[in-house]
Amino acid sequence: MNAGQRARTLSLLLVCAVMTACGGGSSPSGGGSTPPPAALSITAPSILPGTLTNQPYSYTLTEVNGKGALHWSISPLSSTSLFVDGLSIDPSTGVVSGNANFSGTGGFIAQVTDSAVPARTASKSFTITASEPLQAPSAQDYTLFQYQDLAVPLYPVFQGGVEPFSYALNGCLAPGLRFDNKTGQISGSATALGNYFCTLTVQDSYSPPEVVTSPLTIKVVPSPLSVANSLPSQILLNRPFSGSVIATGGIPPYHFSVQSGSPPPGLSTVDPQGGQISGTPTTLGSYALTVKVTDSSSPAQSVSNLFPLSVTAPLGRNDTIPTATPAGNGSIAASLSPYIDPPDSAPTPNDTDYFKLVSISGVTVHLETFAQRSYSNDFIDTVIEVVDASGTRYTTCRQPGGSTFSSVCVNDDVDGSTVDSALDFQVPGPANSPTTFYVHVLDWRGDARPDLLYSLSISGLVSP
Repeated sequence: MNAGQRARTLSLLLVCAVMTACGGGSSPSGGGSTPPPAALSITAPSILPGTLTNQPYSYTLTEVNGKGALHWSISPLSSTSLFVDGLSIDPSTGVVSGNANFSGTGGFIAQVTDSAVPARTASKSFTITASEPLQAPSAQDYTLFQYQDLAVPLYPVFQGGVEPFSYALNGCLAPGLRFDNKTGQISGSATALGNYFCTLTVQDSYSPPEVVTSPLTIKVVPSPLSVANSLPSQILLNRPFSGSVIATGGIPPYHFSVQSGSPPPGLSTVDPQGGQISGTPTTLGSYALTVKVTDSSSPAQSVSNLFPLSVTAPLGRNDTIPTATPAGNGSIAASLSPYIDPPDSAPTPNDTDYFKLVSISGVTVHLETFAQRSYSNDFIDTVIEVVDASGTRYTTCRQPGGSTFSSVCVNDDVDGSTVDSALDFQVPGPANSPTTFYVHVLDWRGDARPDLLYSLSISGLVSP
């Protein structure tokens, strides 16, 4: 080695010595410490694929961030829980395998340890469901009523198999029914009578999948025949009446007949084809009529219903102050019906009701109307007012929600959510003297046709 070579070698040794003293070129910029390695963890899902009882099983558990060789082990979840009998884990590969010698959902705790210094350990709980083999269900037969919605869908009945399942239905369902191939359920409302034959196929998630089939029959039969309480229990003497016995279910057309009793004098017998009964009752009294209805199904369905009918004298009109209906504390059922009251003359343009009340002066009387759903499936919008014998409106009322008796005595609606009306009336007059006043109820919209119903509630009257 010549002098130049010795000089270069000495320089290189000097540079290396300096770098070593300074920590070398591999130190992080900033001089910080090396971050700790990521934590060891098991990444396999907690619910492992299912299997069949007494069948081979294999699944590989996985982890992340392990260093070097790994060691796996499993142990029971607890002393009382179902263990995965027949299964074990390969200590080096994490493969859980064996024959599933248990039935139901078994569980275990898996633990893995790596070769880091010091060694790190991770654990996680797992479950495996072992099911009995999928068994072909027996033939499934269902009887449904026509037009009746299935409150609870029909589900296929079978046993065993590994979830999840898939379903198929070959054949025709009754019109109006629906089939879900994910759940196997049948829902809807059958609209056509008859017998419908199908083949139900169930497939599970075992590998390879198990597949079974079963015949399924749906029989759609007529709904039960029934007779509604469609005739009023009270009809008016010498007033034209027309009503119908209404049948539902079964198969139309229906046949109507009187099984026992007879209609009140003046009314026709029940029409055999339509069930109508009409006429003008001529005799006061109570009557009972039992009507039998038979449908057209084979074999025919029959059902009977008892209709009590009472013929009463009409109360007369109360649409003027002189003809006002006397009333006291309590509730009065009434209606506004200009098309049929009176029955033998032109419709009254503005049918109204008057009620005559008498009370000691100075007391507060609460008045309120309540609309009721009528035969025409509608509600009346009532207005209530309080007047004297000459029809002059009083001014000693308190409106709903008010605090003083300084309002005119008329109200349309209690609030914006109702068509009911209400007033608190402070009875005027000398102390302890009787005062007669009148409650006037009228239809605000002018559409009370026919028979829109309401009730008048009265409270607080003090009789002289």
